[in-house]
Amino acid sequence: MPKNGPFPSKEADLNNYFQAAVAYLILNKARLLVSPANQALLTAQLAAWNDVYPASQNSNTKTKTIVENKDSAKETLIGTLRSVYGDIPNSVLTAEDRNTLNIGDRNAPKTAAPVPSTKPVAQVDTSNRLEHTISFIDESGSAAKPDGVRGCQIWFKIGEPATDPNELSYMATDTASPYTYHFAGDNAGKAVYYWLRWENTRGEVGPWSNVVMATITG
Repeated sequence: MPKNGPFPSKEADLNNYFQAAVAYLILNKARLLVSPANQALLTAQLAAWNDVYPASQNSNTKTKTIVENKDSAKETLIGTLRSVYGDIPNSVLTAEDRNTLNIGDRNAPKTAAPVPSTKPVAQVDTSNRLEHTISFIDESGSAAKPDGVRGCQIWFKIGEPATDPNELSYMATDTASPYTYHFAGDNAGKAVYYWLRWENTRGEVGPWSNVVMATITG
């Protein structure tokens, strides 16, 4: 399970998750054994999140204090949801429960992650000065990572195309597209050649992507 457990890492996705999960838990409170105290907590904490999250996303209302309040509301609600999930017996969870709440089966046998067999397909946004934003999807066309994949390795070479992987420099292993990288000013105008590949949870890698070239905007 990802480091954040069932909770999406991107806040826009997390916001959608909060709305769906709290509503689902309240609707199914009896079957999922959600206590009246936890129902009240979830309702109040979601309201607090809904009050501050939109303001944190608006450049006209965003302040340091609002961002801090948003982060606090997020951690508080995640903590309560973790506690509620921990109180639900594994035996009562249905497939719909697990899909809606993104809760894995703790009793399911663990299988080794397969070695990636497909390639990422990358695009690079060069619209910001000295900045590249690298987006990637699977060659199948799916925006989801392949089964067992932890992230996408991003390698690069500035200047001339690489003819061998040994010429590449490691940039990052990104677990969620896109990834943004900032270049030094003396690289303005230079070409960057990107090679990407999937990495599974055991550190095994798949085949290299097609090379993508992008220029560093000065």
